[in-house]
Amino acid sequence: MTASERQSHWQNVYLSKGEQQVSWTQADPQPSLGLIEKFAPGRDASIIDVGGGASRLVDALLAHGFTKITILDLSQAALQSAQTRLGEQGATVQWIAADAT
Repeated sequence: MTASERQSHWQNVYLSKGEQQVSWTQADPQPSLGLIEKFAPGRDASIIDVGGGASRLVDALLAHGFTKITILDLSQAALQSAQTRLGEQGATVQWIAADAT
């Protein structure tokens, strides 16, 4: 599958399915949040969630006081979903639509 095909696939997934229709959705992003809290040197540690898309990990990180958060995902639609959900709270997050591979 080419990068363009991967991007098209994931765009379609996030444009055609709701958050509860994807199998990887977690309301409480554990154990990821717990591991970050355990090993991050401070609340100003730089954190990047590769493939973060519409994940709720960014919500939890912000709620726990983390300030340098980057979310990278192939799908702009996934990122937009999270940005819309967070509203103004997501203004400090760096959102990157790119192919990590």
